[in-house]
Amino acid sequence: MKPDTTPLMKQYAEIKSQHPGAILFFRVGDFYEMFFDDAIEASRILQIALTTRDKSKEGAVPLCGVPYHAASGYLAKLIKAGRTVAICEQMEDPKQAKLLHGGPVRREVVKVITPGTLTEPDLLAGKENNYLASVCGDGGRYGLAYADLSTGEFHVGEVTHERDEKAFELLLHELSRIEPKEILASEAMAGRIGPWNERQSPPRPVEVRPDHAFAPVLGEQALREQFKVRSLDGYGCRELPMAVAAAGALLRFLQDTQRRSLDHITGMSVHTEGDSLFLDGQTQRNLELTRRMMDGGADGTLLSVLDRTLTGMGGRLLRRRILKPALSVETIEGRLDAVAEGVDDLEFRMRIRSKLEGITDLERLIGRVALGSAHPRDLVSLKQSAEPLPEIAKLLTDRKSALYREILRRWDTLSDLRERIEAAIIDDPPLNVKDGGFIRDGYDPAADELRATQRNAGDLLIALEARERERTGIDSLKVRYNQVFGYSIEVTKTHLSKVPPDFHRKQTLTNAERYITDELKTLEDKIVGAGERLKARENELFEAIRLDLAKEATRVQSVAAAIGEIDVLAGL
Repeated sequence: MKPDTTPLMKQYAEIKSQHPGAILFFRVGDFYEMFFDDAIEASRILQIALTTRDKSKEGAVPLCGVPYHAASGYLAKLIKAGRTVAICEQMEDPKQAKLLHGGPVRREVVKVITPGTLTEPDLLAGKENNYLASVCGDGGRYGLAYADLSTGEFHVGEVTHERDEKAFELLLHELSRIEPKEILASEAMAGRIGPWNERQSPPRPVEVRPDHAFAPVLGEQALREQFKVRSLDGYGCRELPMAVAAAGALLRFLQDTQRRSLDHITGMSVHTEGDSLFLDGQTQRNLELTRRMMDGGADGTLLSVLDRTLTGMGGRLLRRRILKPALSVETIEGRLDAVAEGVDDLEFRMRIRSKLEGITDLERLIGRVALGSAHPRDLVSLKQSAEPLPEIAKLLTDRKSALYREILRRWDTLSDLRERIEAAIIDDPPLNVKDGGFIRDGYDPAADELRATQRNAGDLLIALEARERERTGIDSLKVRYNQVFGYSIEVTKTHLSKVPPDFHRKQTLTNAERYITDELKTLEDKIVGAGERLKARENELFEAIRLDLAKEATRVQSVAAAIGEIDVLAGL
């Protein structure tokens, strides 16, 4: 059996060797292709045809593929099956690759998607967090960190007990409560949580990292770099070395899989024992707080009865509060006062809920902006979600409850972000940045000039055609366009004697000849080049806008949290 040693397959083998545990989505033209064992496994999970590469060869390579524009649905199935997927994209134009180096298109893995690192809206449950948990420790002290990459939430804490078995039991109860979609564990911990994990339905994928990756000193370094601080004392974790270790390992894992900065993870919440009512996993199941004991469904649970939220932020907040109820009497009474105000003032409640209906999931949207996966329509959604914020502020004015007054005190209308997007992006942009055509007229002089060239192309070509007819005396002369040959001047064979010497033959037809002139070539370069340059310019502008918005992630997250709070209070 002869191995496939073509340049493409050599490139595939090299990239696959860097991600042995992942199914490699290898971009080839308009498809993501999978080979060898990846193809066999993916075809089974996705229920798609398994074929081979170059069937005429001995020992043909197993192959399956999915269209790139429909990849999200296939990704969802693979992730649901607990698989990790590495997305390998073409990093240059195939035509340019052939001209520049004659080899295969340069490809790179741009993202590794695991069950705990999802950010794509169609792969996530709108009102449920998608947590990645990280655990380490021993000897009666265990660190736990968990984060939702899609929202930027980041929580850390420790569980301790004089008896190691009891401390480990408390750790497992915490894992049961947060229901992570994936667990990051040290080598020492992976085996210990195995029996518990096998009893879960379904079991969580466990990513095992070396024990040294959970060193507290490395964790502290990673957290200080992420939050741009000299010390972690302000976060209240000076005496929580195992929590810091777990958090640092989690952060490094996110950086490794996302291949970019995590600007929307701007801080962490440190949980201490006693700040909420402890409900172990068995209690949660018996009370059917969020899932039915019989089949894990949601209907008939306490959450389904109470949930009248209208936003993703509100739905996730209510779920967290049900699973981790507050113990502070002051906190509880403050929430009850705010709910009572909504009960007593029907008009206020109805008006504020009507405003919430138009607000998208800002937490996850700004997460996609920060991670570089947002598209033009996401920015329009951000703008539209900011439009009702001034009206909500007016509705909160003169509220009696202290909680509503506190929300108003830290309110932000995001008016500058809304105005920036309004000035730059048209109201109904295309989904894909690469398609272009989404920057508003008047926003950028360079883009306006290129757009004007495109719009005036027809007039310029008609004018050139008229001049050439007059100059040559050929009334039937026409300027034509062909996708393969580009622009040309077509002259029927009856008028070939009138063709001037500066007409250069380009193509011969049955009844005509096609020519190019220096003037037409210059015009062609201008017209065709304008389209590509315009797309490139719009891409640059979009990236600049995205980076500016990513810098404001903390502001958007603060507003999103406030909206979630209002949503829960008004829904109750």
